[in-house]
Amino acid sequence: MIIDAHTHLLGEYAPCGNLKQHPDEADDFDLGAFDAAVEELELDRVVTLVQDMTRIDGGWLGGNPLIAAFQGLRPDKVIGLAGAEPLDTRDQMNHERLAEVEMAFRDGSLSGLVLTPPYGYYYSNDPRCYPFYAAAQQARVPVYMHHSAQLAEAQRAPMKYARTWLLDEVASDFPKCAFLIEHMGWPWTQELFGVMASCPNVWTDISYSSSRPHLLAWNLTMARDYGLLDRITWGTDYVGDRVDEWAAMVRKDIHWLRTELNPILKRCGWPEMTEEEMDAILRGNAARLFGIG
Repeated sequence: MIIDAHTHLLGEYAPCGNLKQHPDEADDFDLGAFDAAVEELELDRVVTLVQDMTRIDGGWLGGNPLIAAFQGLRPDKVIGLAGAEPLDTRDQMNHERLAEVEMAFRDGSLSGLVLTPPYGYYYSNDPRCYPFYAAAQQARVPVYMHHSAQLAEAQRAPMKYARTWLLDEVASDFPKCAFLIEHMGWPWTQELFGVMASCPNVWTDISYSSSRPHLLAWNLTMARDYGLLDRITWGTDYVGDRVDEWAAMVRKDIHWLRTELNPILKRCGWPEMTEEEMDAILRGNAARLFGIG
């Protein structure tokens, strides 16, 4: 069994005034096809992330009610994470969104939080973000953070908001909250590993990383040297509503990780991944993060 710990299934971008509320409203999404793919691919869980982009872009990837409904339909397979912008368009703390995620944590309709500082033009150690971390810590749910550069124009996600050293203060102030930094914090991966080495509540993932195979091989080698392989998860980072597209990404990634990664490591003279280490990245680590038996 494996866990796709980073997707944006049902995450088509939509402006604020046109958000879907239920998977039935997504024309390209087929719940039966999802069930079949989960069984065929031997997926234990699928984590799907909402991305609140209202502060700058005025829209969402997915939506909190939509993904809460998806998790409600398949609670034994889907883990939905709430999206939030801690600051609103007036540059004030977003009390409305905080109340929304607190309610979702209390009633169990969503199982974690997603923050994207570079998309929202804020720093993760801004004190106005702290009530969101406190809510996650109290609910004992993880916080996913996009703390890596965006492969697009600088205006879309300024890099100054993505530096991973900012998380050292945050993780220290909320030691009982798990923070997962997406995409290995690229291009500041070694900086992230320094934070992870001193903060045992900081995790990372290798979502959308196999497209840079030699970089991923080296980063995993570094992670082993730092003793961090037990806090790394895997995910496709698929964005959209098409189950067939997502399933194809799962197959491609799993094939690459299980058959092509070790030959690269061997050619480079770096230690190969053991079966136990690979199984941990593909399932075991995410299972621990989310408290799955």
